Amino acid sequence: MKAFLYKFSIFTIFIALVHFTLETLFTIKFGQTIAGYLPDLIAVALLITAGFLTVKDSSAIGILCGAWGFAFCLHYRTWAWRFDDVIDGTATELVETTMYVLAFTMPISLISFIITLILCLPKNRNKLIG
Repeated sequence: MKAFLYKFSIFTIFIALVHFTLETLFTIKFGQTIAGYLPDLIAVALLITAGFLTVKDSSAIGILCGAWGFAFCLHYRTWAWRFDDVIDGTATELVETTMYVLAFTMPISLISFIITLILCLPKNRNKLIG
């Protein structure tokens, strides 16, 4: 189980760097405000920090779970407001395209959150720590 957590932590860091790169490019190209960019920076910082902490110490799994939980909530909320605009008929082409991209990528954050939640269960946590 520790080997899986190590690989998952590296995966987390990789995903965080991809998220940072794509969100930064989106901000530069389409002019996202700092208010929209800041939550993504927080998610990236949490994922990278949690990834490094769990690589060093598997007992940091709770921090990794919290980071993925935050990332999933951010991911879902970002998708949801775009979905609302599409339903209302007020979405631009950019908003609609972004909604589809988010719908395609959201399973990554949902599945990762579920995995870390399962790893945080007492019986699994004991296997990681002991």
